[in-house]
Amino acid sequence: MSKTLIAAAAALASALGPGAALACDAGAEACPIPVEMKPGTDTITLVHELKQNVECCYYSLAARAGQTLTWSFQGPDARSLITYPDGSSDGPGIPNSIPLKATGTYILGFTPDLMADNAYGPFRATVTIK
Repeated sequence: MSKTLIAAAAALASALGPGAALACDAGAEACPIPVEMKPGTDTITLVHELKQNVECCYYSLAARAGQTLTWSFQGPDARSLITYPDGSSDGPGIPNSIPLKATGTYILGFTPDLMADNAYGPFRATVTIK
């Protein structure tokens, strides 16, 4: 490798800074939006929008084994998905009430149903973990 190419690569890496290659859009599957419920509550309402050509909307939620995740969705036609702490997943189309078998981080996703006419627009998802 030439010294010029090595110098150019080093300059580019320095200009981008550490972690630049790891950047992603909040809400994308690789960068779920962290959800933390206020102390003393077990329910939260998520408000977002499904847009054409935008990867969204995935949320990370911490939960304990033995709890139940319950959710409802109001908005455009969407697909619902869940990824469990062990990396396995279900969906599209998951039950509105899911017993949680492991302690860890769950990823709950809502994505446009591209087979529907009404796949884009604002939504409200209410999530309860108890």
